[in-house]
Amino acid sequence: MAQPLRFIPLGGLGEIGRNMNIFEYGKNILIVDVGVMFPENDMLGIDLVIPNFEYLRDKKDWVRGIVITHGHEDHTGALPFLLKELGLNVPIYSTKLVLALIERKLKERLGKKAQPDLREVALSGDVRIGPFTVHTVPLSHSIPDSMALVIDTPVGRLVHSGDFKIDYTPGAGEGPSLARLAALSAKGVLALFSDSTGAERAGFTPSEKTIEPTFDRIMREAPGRVIVASFASQLNRIQQIIDISHRHGRKVAIAGRSMEQNFETARKLGYLKVPKGAHIRLNTAKKLPPRQVTLLITGSQGQPEAALARIAMGRHRDIVLNDTDTVVISAHPIPGNEEEVGRMINQLIERGAEVLYPPIAHVHVSGHASQEEMKLLLTLVNPKFFIPIHGERRHLHLHAKLAEGMGLKRKNIFLLEDGDIFEIRPNGCKVVAHAPGDYVFVDGLGVGDVGPSVLRERDALAQDGFVVAVIPVRKRTREMAGEVLIDARGVIYKEQADATLNQAKKALTKALKNGKRSRGALENIARETLRRYFYQSTRRRPVIVPLVMEVD
Repeated sequence: MAQPLRFIPLGGLGEIGRNMNIFEYGKNILIVDVGVMFPENDMLGIDLVIPNFEYLRDKKDWVRGIVITHGHEDHTGALPFLLKELGLNVPIYSTKLVLALIERKLKERLGKKAQPDLREVALSGDVRIGPFTVHTVPLSHSIPDSMALVIDTPVGRLVHSGDFKIDYTPGAGEGPSLARLAALSAKGVLALFSDSTGAERAGFTPSEKTIEPTFDRIMREAPGRVIVASFASQLNRIQQIIDISHRHGRKVAIAGRSMEQNFETARKLGYLKVPKGAHIRLNTAKKLPPRQVTLLITGSQGQPEAALARIAMGRHRDIVLNDTDTVVISAHPIPGNEEEVGRMINQLIERGAEVLYPPIAHVHVSGHASQEEMKLLLTLVNPKFFIPIHGERRHLHLHAKLAEGMGLKRKNIFLLEDGDIFEIRPNGCKVVAHAPGDYVFVDGLGVGDVGPSVLRERDALAQDGFVVAVIPVRKRTREMAGEVLIDARGVIYKEQADATLNQAKKALTKALKNGKRSRGALENIARETLRRYFYQSTRRRPVIVPLVMEVD
């Protein structure tokens, strides 16, 4: 029996982001996308979440190439970590725009001496990568050069949709090439792997062009500056804002490092068409009448250090709000960010700005397909097997039900999880094993050194604070060498602290009074005594940190 093809999703099946898919045949691996996920509310102190690369550690010599479907962080952001952790220097294939964004990202993370092997492919091109032949097909998304992949493998033809919607009038870049996709699919498709993010929405996702009338009215009627917050990679949206601003005599200035970098990269490569004189520096914008200014900024998700959040808190050194400003948040909150975005909107309103955001204004459309576009893709591709990808569990489930309603047999639809090792043969598919597919946390310079137990500790510290008890003992005799010292943070009001801590000190001194004990025994006594005391006196459970200080 011929060997099967293996599909191993290392992220994106059960969450929004962290998209990474492995296709393996024999000792040959093709990787599609290597993305990050942004931390959720309970991931205290975490900067990024990336896939677990453990499955690849003993197979890194099998990797023939990496194909990136488009330039968003949830498909490219983990590339520096993958290349560094595994010491890979394999070819990375994508379009000119995506490769430019990737090159900048890699040099920022890996240093300016990094020399990645970047290989440009056409939007409607073909490339041979080991035993795989990859045909690229333009599909619309919220960034130019987004593409689906038709992958010829030794077991049959596969289609990977990437992130997509069917937008016949995108703000920038090519529209979808449905004719090419249909022609490539006509020879028969063994399996379709399709974006599920928009599976809850009926109908079609509106075109990017549908928000133009709203922005046109805003630019025409706003009494002062128009400040637009969007994703830095949403180049279609940026192009529209530049065009509409120019139409109404407004100059566009940029604030936010990632927005500035993406703007310059896309402009240099010709993906942004900026009329002469339409773009000015932020310092120049300060000197113009407010009605002649549009500011493009980062921070639509309420990120604390992004431009919009700093403006909302009055901490931005160049932008101070006033009551003639109109702030437009041109994005939906990513799941988990709703609270931060809501708080930021409240702060902006308190500072006197008019704030427009979905759903009160039509200033954003999704980059992901709704149910009717998903049906269209299923009809065009007509796969034998169907695997929903890219979405939370409910999205995958709804997409699977949609496919079943289109006539696909339930036995040929597979709901997978991150880490599943899924074997594909012409006559059937099944999960045969499981690889590590858990979250890996990036915290500062640390990668993978923070796990669930550390997050639980951070959560406990955030909820109930902590108490430190310093216990001095003589090294030789193990007798007390002085008074116990106790301090607390985040447990009790300052006015009550002295009395409460004095009582805690008395309780601990009494518990330690008799006997010569080891360090471990002293720590256990301190932990149990103080835990009991603080619960009885405050009904709180702070983290207890005993420190035994041995003195001569």
